[in-house]
Amino acid sequence: MQSLRLVFRYVIRQPRRAVLTMLTFAVATFIFTVLAAIPSSIDMILKKTAETLRVYSYNADGRYLGVPARDCRTIEKLPGVVACMPMVVLRAKYQNASETVQAFALDADKVAQMYPDYNLPPEVIEQFTKLRSAAVAGRLLMRKHGWKVGDVVTLRGDSNRLDIKFTMVGEIPADNYPNFFMFRRDYLVEAEKRIGISEEKHPAGFLVTRVDTAAHLPSVIHEIDSTFHNSDFETASMTESEAVSGLMSTVGDIRSIVSAVSAVIALTIFLIAANAMSMMVRERLRDVAVLRALGFERSYIARILLGECALIGTAGGALGCALAVWQFGSGTTLRAVLESAGYLTVTYGAALEALLAAIVISILSAAIPVWGAMRVTPADAFRKTI
Repeated sequence: MQSLRLVFRYVIRQPRRAVLTMLTFAVATFIFTVLAAIPSSIDMILKKTAETLRVYSYNADGRYLGVPARDCRTIEKLPGVVACMPMVVLRAKYQNASETVQAFALDADKVAQMYPDYNLPPEVIEQFTKLRSAAVAGRLLMRKHGWKVGDVVTLRGDSNRLDIKFTMVGEIPADNYPNFFMFRRDYLVEAEKRIGISEEKHPAGFLVTRVDTAAHLPSVIHEIDSTFHNSDFETASMTESEAVSGLMSTVGDIRSIVSAVSAVIALTIFLIAANAMSMMVRERLRDVAVLRALGFERSYIARILLGECALIGTAGGALGCALAVWQFGSGTTLRAVLESAGYLTVTYGAALEALLAAIVISILSAAIPVWGAMRVTPADAFRKTI
């Protein structure tokens, strides 16, 4: 208890330096926590998509060339297939150019079959089926734009030539794709016809197939690609997890990037902390000399100095972690990086990892200055100019 009181007294003796050092740790820990959450968020996304029974079929000549919607009729005849539907991607804008919404047009009568894992309430599915302008969005997208059920939302596409008004009939309860925005494909076809775009000029971006069991996934993928082999529109089919993983790989090795940036931040804060701790210990030399002259052991004095550094690092780290959890604990969008698949959630595990890193760095940065202070004799310490 006496050691703890001394630690607190040492901290409040130089409040400005202690606060500035603590804030340095807080900012660094905040950034480190967010970066550490990116790989875990990616793992969460891939884990959830790996549990689905959907197969994505793209044009083999290029993912963005599109495939005919009529091919779904052939796919639905294959063994193990529950349903198939074309999906059209509409990259639109909401209010201004910076608010991009990647919307997906699909068949209303197949939503319940294709997306049982989205946990859409029966009343929402019913409204989606009856109302042509109906749209459903994930919770992050709803929260980002302030949408509520019943709101009328206007999206603009095709170089602002296409204005489509949607009625928000529900929010997707599941966290699979919290940025997901889906609406009816027949509503898109009608809107595009009004500005002279035929359905043939805007084919489906890909085909989504629901399989009955996980055991049939490999065989269904093989059958789909074999069926359309040597046709005008050959397909490249894959599981939903593989499709999302491929999308993430288009922005490079995210894990390596995050690890490199985290290492740079850790090194920077280590050097800053080492400088601050060195100056702090240097100011404590006469106090160390007094304590040693009074008979206190070196180990006891070292614990006090290290405790002061650890207290500052812990306080700053806890503040940074708390801010990260408060800001991103419920999730935030990463659409600029990963489009509809991307979202970031700061978990308590990532926050704890960053806090431990802050504590370790604060102690390590003080270890060398404290070790040097312990080697100075009391007589030399009183003669040193501070």
